[in-house]
Amino acid sequence: MSVLSGKTAVVTGANSGVGRSATELICAAGAHVIMVCRSQSRGERAREEILRSQKDARLELEVADLVDLAQVRGLGERLSGRLDRVDLLINNAGVWRQSRETSPDGFEVSFATNHLSHFLLTHLLLPPLLEHQGRVINVSSEAHRRGDFRRSTIDSIARGEAWKNGIQAYGDSKMANILFTRGLVQRYGSRGLTAAAVHPGVLATRIWNQNSGPLSWLMRAAKPLLAKPSVGGQAVARLATHPRPEEVTGLYFKIEEEVEASAQAQDVDLANQLWDKSVEWTGMAT
Repeated sequence: MSVLSGKTAVVTGANSGVGRSATELICAAGAHVIMVCRSQSRGERAREEILRSQKDARLELEVADLVDLAQVRGLGERLSGRLDRVDLLINNAGVWRQSRETSPDGFEVSFATNHLSHFLLTHLLLPPLLEHQGRVINVSSEAHRRGDFRRSTIDSIARGEAWKNGIQAYGDSKMANILFTRGLVQRYGSRGLTAAAVHPGVLATRIWNQNSGPLSWLMRAAKPLLAKPSVGGQAVARLATHPRPEEVTGLYFKIEEEVEASAQAQDVDLANQLWDKSVEWTGMAT
């Protein structure tokens, strides 16, 4: 019997990169996977390609642009309304921007997509996750070490008012992933929920195609030297299939090695501040 047979997984950003690789591996392990993708056409193409190699895979597509919290709410309501269980939630979708952009809800785009959307989706799926002692895997990054929630108020950082550059904004959002992971364990670990954060590696993925600045040009030129997305997919799948999830809950991994996150990413006060503000911004009672 496959290790995830009978389990249901939700993977955001599932049509390419780490999300696509993780989806393939989790399908192969026997899970019923819901692919969350921003583009209907790219999502359908990825689903069809996976089904060609895994003919018995249980694979569905949901379309939502996670930068828009209204679309995240719609997604969460659709999923919670029709799924009997959610055993695994992989919060993987992510963006970074060379210049400052604002989401439809008034937040900096990286923060909105990489943190707030996943905070909201996780809470909308909490009932089926808690019922089946599910796992949450938040795809973070070593770029979280560039994050700095002490330079201004969390509110001004989230709304882009303290914006410095795209890498800083991305680092802030990736640090938020780790603080969110710790917050989940603190609040729901006693009810059986487990959560871990992982840096999947510096990979040759589509994230470098999202901008036209010098860094994007450099990283696109360096793609032949970067690790394949499958490295990150395997790192995520390892946590998804870990036989004793209680041993990895609350931890941060650099690919497959447990490492210590930055001091701010371990700050309990910051984690609580971010949690409370995220509840306020998303309107989710906890």
